[in-house]
Amino acid sequence: MNLWRSTRTWFKAHTSWLNDLWEKLNPDELDSTFENCQKLINQAYRYFRDRNAQHIFEIAGKMKAQIDAFKPIVPLAIALRKDGMKERHWKAISEGSGIECYPDEDFTLQKLIDLGMAPHVALCEEVGEKAQKEFYIEKSLIKMKSEW
Repeated sequence: MNLWRSTRTWFKAHTSWLNDLWEKLNPDELDSTFENCQKLINQAYRYFRDRNAQHIFEIAGKMKAQIDAFKPIVPLAIALRKDGMKERHWKAISEGSGIECYPDEDFTLQKLIDLGMAPHVALCEEVGEKAQKEFYIEKSLIKMKSEW
């Protein structure tokens, strides 16, 4: 059943996203796995609700609640793992949010959440997009220089 596979996938991935080192966090994998788990859990939730399978429905409801609670964190993680994030971008985020936030050797998504960055997702998305654009411009310039 999709409920059990999705639950296992969710717990494994969620634990990894929160606790693995920041540099190992893959934003594309996080986004696709989250979307897939959310879709399958929502389907299972409706399926068991409509069939009055109360015990399994409650389990699906707990899983749905956990996934829904993590949903605001997804854009935060994706924004801050954009290519090109440099110290100047983290400085802009720290200044804009009023939260000292610089990734170090033991930085994790959980630490980012614990710092209270979730309410500042719009700022993080703005800075992350800027960092990514700068990164691709720099990459293009390097390529043009090497071709000359």
